[in-house]
Amino acid sequence: MSFKILGTGSKLAEKSVTNDDLAKIMETSDEWIRTRTGIGSRHVSTTETASFLAIEATKNAFGNCSVKPSDIDCVICATMRGDTFTPSVACAVAEALGINAPAYDVNAACTGMIYAFDIADSYIKSGKYDNILVVTVEQMSKLIDWTDRASCVLFGDGAGAAVLGKGDGLMAINISCAPSTTMIHGESFSGTSVFSELPEVKPVLHMQGQEVYKFAVSAMMAEIDKVLAEAKLEKSDIDYFLPHQANIRIIEGAAKRLGLSKDRVLTNIETCGNMSATSISVLLDEYNRKNTFKKGDKLLLVAFGAGMTSGACVIEW
Repeated sequence: MSFKILGTGSKLAEKSVTNDDLAKIMETSDEWIRTRTGIGSRHVSTTETASFLAIEATKNAFGNCSVKPSDIDCVICATMRGDTFTPSVACAVAEALGINAPAYDVNAACTGMIYAFDIADSYIKSGKYDNILVVTVEQMSKLIDWTDRASCVLFGDGAGAAVLGKGDGLMAINISCAPSTTMIHGESFSGTSVFSELPEVKPVLHMQGQEVYKFAVSAMMAEIDKVLAEAKLEKSDIDYFLPHQANIRIIEGAAKRLGLSKDRVLTNIETCGNMSATSISVLLDEYNRKNTFKKGDKLLLVAFGAGMTSGACVIEW
């Protein structure tokens, strides 16, 4: 026995920035962005902190189930960067919700939610914990170069959460890493610090677009094949496909290889963009609240991210 999803929640940054808004500050257009990415707008934090978004998403998740914060045995937050380098976002969530349990962050970039699910699977399967809170939060708007139109148009900010408990919902899960620190990397050096000759680091995301695309499609298909084999399922057994919302071309490429009809491929990339670790968790909550999933439906979640990480899982609802 592993886990089942008891409740989901999400919180997007309030401000929505459209492609037309971006066209006012850089040389781009709605058509240029849409045809290449499928993105029409994205949410950008103005006054919200990462911790605030994570806390609100968590509150919404508890409102979606009968589990109380006092029932939680562990808090795992997937994020590339919180408000401070310490304490972790998970600790901030635990404090706000009155959760007295181990709490820590993990960084697997866009694959973060599935990595957190894998950790939760091990904890619950071993009998160490019964209920685990998985939170994801990213503020990509703080990690990009707003003069680089090739990358800044892709990303958005938000948080998601899932309350997990003992059950047979998780049918299969796999996480991988094909080590590469150059394809997507988050550091640029500018000057030196006052007290050291070492370069001062400013967090700015850089991507090798074509290389990332090639990796994404192949890695996602490899992960899908692994979890389908582990779950003893065929592609036709999957009711809904929830891919990382990186680029509509990548999503459509994977869906085509799977032979899935459009109504079974869930997306929100048009209004949310790429929210890294939180893309799938927000997607999951959005369609959960639409009552899209019925008991017994089989969901396939798959993602890839910097590192280069990848992972997938099959969940029976």
